[in-house]
Amino acid sequence: MSLDALRGFDMFWILGADSLFYALHELKANPVTSFLAYELDHAEWAGFSFLRPDFPMFVFMMGVSTVFSLTKIIAREGRAAAVKRVVRRGVLLFVIGLIYSGGFTNPWPDMRLMGVLNRIALVYTCGGCCSFFYAPAR
Repeated sequence: MSLDALRGFDMFWILGADSLFYALHELKANPVTSFLAYELDHAEWAGFSFLRPDFPMFVFMMGVSTVFSLTKIIAREGRAAAVKRVVRRGVLLFVIGLIYSGGFTNPWPDMRLMGVLNRIALVYTCGGCCSFFYAPAR
């Protein structure tokens, strides 16, 4: 339940809760709203700000939930089914990331291969496959 609460909190910020603070800053600018608007701005990497942990937090939540789900699948269906599921989900998420980033509309050198979804797919696939070394056998 706490993992779901953390996921909801992260999604709250990812889906645009920062817009509320931008609107407050536009409505009545003061040092507090200026600070919050600056911290919640999703600018190019220039150090740490409040929104910087959103991607690492999502990867952390994915890793924690992967342990729970793979343990159940290995116990219920066996290790081969779990490997198949990890690879299938990783490939699907990577393809969705490619499509979201423009797909094959750009020629090869200009394609965006490593968007956020693509990185999550790679981490999920590698982490999921590595977890089979430590998961108990059926």
